[in-house]
Parts: sequence; structure tokens; C-alpha cells
Amino acid sequence: MEMGAKKEIGKIEAKEEIYQCPSCGYEDGFHVSFRLKPGEPKGEVFLICPSCHSRFRLGWKVSIS
Repeated sequence: MEMGAKKEIGKIEAKEEIYQCPSCGYEDGFHVSFRLKPGEPKGEVFLICPSCHSRFRLGWKVSIS
């Protein structure tokens, strides 16, 4: 478990449009969270379901300026 998650963080494959939660079926998109580590130039992006609060990784990294 990471970032205070109650469940294991899942993985979502990035294809077409990402809006449906694979855990609960919620279909109105996700909240976005970033994990930043001190001294690293990029942060990891996580998607959080607003309905069931499941968290997902996509393998995306972004530069934070």
C-alpha cells in the first residue's frame, strides 16, 4: 500500500480514453494525484476513483516546474 491507500494500487493500460474505473465501474473520470520524490525532476501520476477511492498507476511521469 502506498500514499495512505487502503487497497493495493492497481495498473491501468493507457488506451483510447480513460474514464471508467475498473474496480467499481464508475464512468465519470478520475481525480489526479502526483507523487514527488525529493531531488527527482519528475513525479509519478496516479488516478483516483472519486467513487470507490481505488488508485491506479499508468506509468506516466511528468516534469513539475
